[in-house]
Amino acid sequence: MSFEEFYNCVNNGIKRDIKSRRLKMRVSIKEFSTFSKKYFKNLNDDDLTMKIVVKKQDEKIILFILRSFFCLYVELKKGYMLVYKNFPKKFILKNEVNKSNHHFTPKTFKKGTIMYSISPSYSSVNRMNGVPLWDNLETIEGTELIPSVQVNYDYISPIV
Repeated sequence: MSFEEFYNCVNNGIKRDIKSRRLKMRVSIKEFSTFSKKYFKNLNDDDLTMKIVVKKQDEKIILFILRSFFCLYVELKKGYMLVYKNFPKKFILKNEVNKSNHHFTPKTFKKGTIMYSISPSYSSVNRMNGVPLWDNLETIEGTELIPSVQVNYDYISPIV
């Protein structure tokens, strides 16, 4: 998905419910329409980011819609969400990523490392918690696959 698809869905509605069995979340067509009118009515296709002030009780479901379904990059700020029109291609690590804080990481990534956004071919990334990243764009020898590891949002800052 993309910002353009999100923009079209906000203006034209969605055709089917948004759901995730793994996350045990569901947004009906009617609920999406209600959220669109409530939070996305002043959406401008020209801006690079958009600022959304969301009620605390709606925060998790809005994050689910934006991060998991539309795969948009969303930063949680104090009192609002900052949604990026274009998903950042590069990130910098704010803290070290290692086995103690990301038990599934295959190696340690030092604070300050530049990480690249990867579209994983075979992955079960939970976009509610993090982004698939890697420290280079080299493919695994003999394949067209680029490795990736989910890095949680608290550990990264986008480079735009």
